[in-house]
Amino acid sequence: MKLAPIAFLCVLASVGCGGATPTRTVRVEETRVVAVRGVGGETEVRVLSPDVLFDEGNARLRDGDCEAAVERYDTLVREFPASRYVSASLYNAGLCLQEAHAWDRSVAHYEQLLSMRPGSSDEKHARLQLAEGLEELERWQPALTNAEATLGRDDLSSSERLEALARRARARLGLGELEEAARLSREAMSYYRTRTGDEVIADESFAAMAAYVLAETIRLRSEALTFPDGTVLAQHDVLDRRAALLLEAQRAYFDAIRMTNAHWAAASGYRIGAMYRSFFDAITNAPVPPPPHPMSDEQLALYRDSYRAQLRDRVLPLVRHAIRYWELTLTMVERTGVESEWTARVREDLEQTRALVVAAAAAPQ
Repeated sequence: MKLAPIAFLCVLASVGCGGATPTRTVRVEETRVVAVRGVGGETEVRVLSPDVLFDEGNARLRDGDCEAAVERYDTLVREFPASRYVSASLYNAGLCLQEAHAWDRSVAHYEQLLSMRPGSSDEKHARLQLAEGLEELERWQPALTNAEATLGRDDLSSSERLEALARRARARLGLGELEEAARLSREAMSYYRTRTGDEVIADESFAAMAAYVLAETIRLRSEALTFPDGTVLAQHDVLDRRAALLLEAQRAYFDAIRMTNAHWAAASGYRIGAMYRSFFDAITNAPVPPPPHPMSDEQLALYRDSYRAQLRDRVLPLVRHAIRYWELTLTMVERTGVESEWTARVREDLEQTRALVVAAAAAPQ
């Protein structure tokens, strides 16, 4: 339970002696006396102040105890919402939760900071950190709103502006707006390439993100093309268009890989392999075109089996392409020592696809 707060709102300090003395008003942080029940049920009286809570939170943060640090910061914000430490407390709490990948809680702290202290000195960096959490949670509309708000600032460095441009493109991709995502990713890559002098951006990670987003838009357009239940000619038209987009996407993924960022290079290597595997699956599962002349049921079954066997043999090199790119991706990961979600996906899909090749080789011709 809380006792009545003792609020030290101002202190009058007098200097000199005799007659009228000058005074100055010093504003200090509020202090509260609270009663806390201990483990044994006993009541303990504690004196809380923002200064002490903030210092304790920082000390726990330095010790690597994120939960204890967040408890101090949250107590400060709850008990002293007018304190000058509110913004820094919410930012510090969000940062340590972000490092722990507690994305929901991290995002909540950054959003609370933006709500309680708009215009604070922490706002810009809170928005930049918030962007990662929103992406991890796939909250694409808030991610887009945050990126656009960040881009509206006039105090961004060139690297910070590139980050916001790339994240805006990725948010559009997450919303399924492929054409706009492609346009915005090209805008981000153009911004990166045209910086000169002091504005040159040394960190290529967000340029790689933009290149990856562009490649994703092309891949998704390719995979949206499905093979019709029609003639061989109609299927060949789809095959040609899908293959052209596949090669265009591959070139875009190579652009991301050349940025030498380990995360986006691994993601791109995985996607190249997955594209070939997806293309193989789409072709082998496509409807069998109608036979050139009428057939009995038995002849029709033989015709379909023969058609799929021939098709399987022709497109099997695509699966070998997938295996090759995944093996190269794993070699790169081993060289850089950077493990990620993409590494696990490469290993899983590589194992399954190798098994597919073995099964195909053993299938009757």
